Amino acid sequence: MSIDTSSGTTSSDFLEKLKKALARDGDFPASARVVSELREVISKPESTTNQVAEIILREPSLGTRVLHLVNSSFYRRAKPIMTVSQAVIQIGMRPLAELCSGLILLQKFIPVARKGGPFAQCLKKTITTSILTSSISAELDKHSRAKAAKSGTASALKDETGYLAGTFAEMGTLLLAYYFPKLYESAERRAETKQLSMAQSIQELVGLSPIEISIQVLEELQLPEEYKKVLSGAAEKSLADVKKSESSEEDPMDRMIDALYAGSTLSQAINEKSSSGTLEDAIAEINSKISLESVLLSDVLGKLVDSYRDYCSSLELQLPGLPEELQHYKAKIAAAQAAGQGAGKGGEEELLNEEEQFLDFVEEIRIAVENREPTASVITTVMETFAWSLGFDRVFLMLFGPGKQKLNGRMLLGHIPGFDPKTFTREVKGEGTRFAPEVIALTESRPVYRGDPIFPDGWPFAAIPVGFDKRSVGIIYADRSSATGGQELSSREEAAIGVLAELLDRSISLNR
Repeated sequence: MSIDTSSGTTSSDFLEKLKKALARDGDFPASARVVSELREVISKPESTTNQVAEIILREPSLGTRVLHLVNSSFYRRAKPIMTVSQAVIQIGMRPLAELCSGLILLQKFIPVARKGGPFAQCLKKTITTSILTSSISAELDKHSRAKAAKSGTASALKDETGYLAGTFAEMGTLLLAYYFPKLYESAERRAETKQLSMAQSIQELVGLSPIEISIQVLEELQLPEEYKKVLSGAAEKSLADVKKSESSEEDPMDRMIDALYAGSTLSQAINEKSSSGTLEDAIAEINSKISLESVLLSDVLGKLVDSYRDYCSSLELQLPGLPEELQHYKAKIAAAQAAGQGAGKGGEEELLNEEEQFLDFVEEIRIAVENREPTASVITTVMETFAWSLGFDRVFLMLFGPGKQKLNGRMLLGHIPGFDPKTFTREVKGEGTRFAPEVIALTESRPVYRGDPIFPDGWPFAAIPVGFDKRSVGIIYADRSSATGGQELSSREEAAIGVLAELLDRSISLNR
């Protein structure tokens, strides 16, 4: 549906035309009613998983899309989820209801987005903002729960509203592009010519910011009041000269506002060429207002590409890809942080050399992975990175034997007197092994840094799975000897190791 608007459109004229367009279009208001129904069901303590599943299955193709998404890297499930009812139980009623609400609202726009052009770019930004806001919200909530557990208090936020908050924040722009394509294209040209953000350009043309349009849409569709408060709070934070504050950790609404502000700011830097700020500028701005560690942001950005791809796949939609820099942005941050650990040991030039060396290794690995070079070659380069860039004295590769019951030693970088790596075996099944670091790394698909070391004089150490979940083929175990070690690995070094683990998993995924 397309409605022309003149360049002299006032804010009241525009809103009147938008409301008429929504009134004529029965699909979108109907979708909004389903969202309200889902939220009503999950707000009642007596509601059952079957009630949520029934609403999901009532919507054409929604159940299939949900199962596709919950089995993707978006959730990293160890075992496949086969039914919608099972998804409700394992993912949780509230998070799944939110995810479904986003899918329901966006389904209407898929046919137009498939044609490409400006609207496809607009939907791409909506999905990016939603994923980023959801990811940051989850991290903030996790941090708040951990802090509450230490202090003996309960976390106040259990409802994950991040994804819908991101979707609603972009809804004003998305509906403008859908109902008024010529006006949206004018805003794009204006933004590019005057080097404005799309938000500034839209506000100059219609007299309302995208957030203000979104809030009007929420009111028209009678969607929950809490989202209007979140959108308003995020808009204020982006405009105001706000000082960094710790108060957001205590208030669930403040945390959601922070998540939306951060997600929107990052999404704008990623998606808008006309905006002069870089991704680094966006992160600097966010960190000036919110207490978010750069490790957290880099981790969120590092997962964005896969999450975006999986989400588009669940919609059966080919949208423009995200910038290539995101593929290795996390590696850049981790390298800078890992190099920063040596600040007391050398000058600035030495730190830059360490960072550059790590980035060279990571870039070599990334290119090998994307070119689908044999995983054995990638493993060797990762081991060399541990030894020659991250400063581990010994790097030991163990691979699964038949049936994945044992890990068998294959290769060692470094020297351990009298030790033959090929005669070493390690049980991974049974009650007595479940707390071993290498077993935890395999079962939880993550690097592990604490526990009993394999070699008595080795500390600190890292046990890194070679592949996640069912893809795992073994473990890389790296340590520093007591002569050179002694201090635990820093969070920055752990972030760098996380990058290497993800590259190993991607190599195995691409070569299956």
